[in-house]
Amino acid sequence: MQTLHRKQTALAALLAGLLLPASAAFAGGPLVVRDDGTPYVWPPGAISYRTDNAPLSATVTEAQAQARVAAMFAVWQNVATASITYTRAGFISPVGAYTGGDVNTIDEFNAVDGDCGAGNQSPIIYDTDGSIFVDLGLDETSIVGFAGPCATNATQIISGEAVMNGLFQDGSATPVADLLPAAAFDTAFIHEFGHFSGLDHSQINVSCAAGCVDPDELAGLPTMFPFLVDLSQQTLSDDDIAWISRLYPQATGGTTFANTHGTITGTVFFSDGLSHAPLVNVIARRVDTGANQDRTHAVSVVSGFKMKLSRGNSINDTGSGTGSISPGDLGLYELAVPAGNYTIEVESIDPAFTDASSIGGFIWIPMPGTAPAPTAPIAVGAGATSSGHNVTLIGTDPRYDQFEGP
Repeated sequence: MQTLHRKQTALAALLAGLLLPASAAFAGGPLVVRDDGTPYVWPPGAISYRTDNAPLSATVTEAQAQARVAAMFAVWQNVATASITYTRAGFISPVGAYTGGDVNTIDEFNAVDGDCGAGNQSPIIYDTDGSIFVDLGLDETSIVGFAGPCATNATQIISGEAVMNGLFQDGSATPVADLLPAAAFDTAFIHEFGHFSGLDHSQINVSCAAGCVDPDELAGLPTMFPFLVDLSQQTLSDDDIAWISRLYPQATGGTTFANTHGTITGTVFFSDGLSHAPLVNVIARRVDTGANQDRTHAVSVVSGFKMKLSRGNSINDTGSGTGSISPGDLGLYELAVPAGNYTIEVESIDPAFTDASSIGGFIWIPMPGTAPAPTAPIAVGAGATSSGHNVTLIGTDPRYDQFEGP
């Protein structure tokens, strides 16, 4: 069993937006992948979680918090092309120093957190007054919460956790609550429950990171975008729907993943057309639905999304983390898209998206060279795969220097 790092959700003013979570992510798309490059997902059936037996804040009761958490999970559960459900199993189970009731001390938190890391339960903890954040050495006025998987077995996610900072919903105790109305708090945790379900951040319409008002741009802005720009992000975009459906495909009924979505695949190369270029953001934009709809209907992934970030070496095996070591996965991209016509474009991951906002890992590597023009339209049928749509970057450094052989 592998214990995973939980996500630390930072909140900071960014023009019209608010900064969302830290992500121990491996690539845009799935949050964590197995050694063969297959994404880790929860087992088939309902994801079982437990909630704190306490108010979320001085102004939000336990019953209200429980209802809001269920509504946040329902946003993902209600995707017609996905088969994923979330079931509340009751209150958090006692373990060690935690004997029940409110998880409100660092010893109780550590006991419950450790039980999640052991794969025994998936807690949703309400830190009513921010004291747990203080005891963890975190800034309780800027961290809105933790969320994400806690542990995996060889093939699946087996537990997850979310911790909500009630100070951001406590209108009577601290002015920080003015930064986060209830709708924004809930939108932030819809995003967080995407991480809990196994999704990484996505970069689409990146100019919106500095704020935007164009309705087409906002409609295409993913819920899993690293920043909370607009409350429209509480409604899932094409990208969010495609990725949750790919991880948990609906296989029965009238609206299945296979009869609504197809796949575009290819590899991003350096200018030599031979060397794979990982950590380049790849976007498929739909071009058959009218003017400006390419800004609304788009799906993205990072090249090399299946790969292992740290590969180690044959002497002391210093590599860490999961993921594929297959050379063919280094620059590979795969995009599940609703059936239609799409262009493929590439861009660098925005330099602001590091640490708390990372896409493709904690590191940020700019795209080498410059991007070519978007491809010609690619027709993608439902249930079909259109492959070989490779992208060669322009003006990258030579593959070899004067000290290496050809």
